[in-house]
Amino acid sequence: MQILLIDDHALFREALHYILDQLGSNTIVLEAANSDEAARLIEYTPNLDLILLDIDLPGIDGLSAMPGLRKLAPDVPLMVLSGSEAIQNVKSALDRGAVGYIPKSCNSHEMLAAMRLVLQGGVFIPPRLLGKLKSTTLSSFESRQIAEQSVALTKRQIEVLDCMAKGMPNKLIARELAISEGTVKLHVFAIMRHLNVHNRTEVVIEATRRELISPSNKK
Repeated sequence: MQILLIDDHALFREALHYILDQLGSNTIVLEAANSDEAARLIEYTPNLDLILLDIDLPGIDGLSAMPGLRKLAPDVPLMVLSGSEAIQNVKSALDRGAVGYIPKSCNSHEMLAAMRLVLQGGVFIPPRLLGKLKSTTLSSFESRQIAEQSVALTKRQIEVLDCMAKGMPNKLIARELAISEGTVKLHVFAIMRHLNVHNRTEVVIEATRRELISPSNKK
C-alpha cells in the first residue's frame, strides 16, 4: 500500500509514520511538504492508494491545490488531515472531491479507523463535524447537493449501485465491471452524495425508496 502524505511539518510527518505503519507491514509512505512536491510524486507514482492532504500549506494552500491533485490522480481517494475544524473548510474539501476529513485533534485509533473506512470505499467525517454540517443553514454547498440530487445518476453509477444492492464489496464490483477499485470508490462516493446518505446501507434504502433499484436486486 502506498500513501502520499502532504504536510509541511516534518515532525508531524515523522510522527504519522508510526500510525500509518499500523495499516499494514507493506505500507509505504511518500512525503511532500507542498503541492508542487506532491504533484511530482503523483506523476511518478502510478499505484497510490491514498492521499492525505493538509490544508495549511506554504504557497498554494491545500484546498486550492485539491482540484489539480484530483486531476492528476482521479482514482485515488483523498482525505484532508487538518488542524482546522471550521465547517466551511469541511464543506470546501468535500466540494473539491475529498472523501474524508480528519481533524488533527483525533487520536491515532480514530485516524486509523477513518483511513480504513475510506480505503474500503466509504466516506469519513467525524460525528461532531457531521452534526454541525447538518445543523447549519442552507448554504451554496448544500444547494449544490440538492441540485445534484435532481440529476440522474450516470449509467456506470447505476451499474455500481446495482452491485452495491447485491452486497458486493468494491473489489468484486471492480472485477464485475472491469474497472479499477479506485474508480469504484469514486463512484460509491458520488452515489452517496447524490442520495445524501453516509453509508452503504443507507444507499440501498434510499435508492430503493427512489425506485433506482428494485427490492429484487438486493442481496
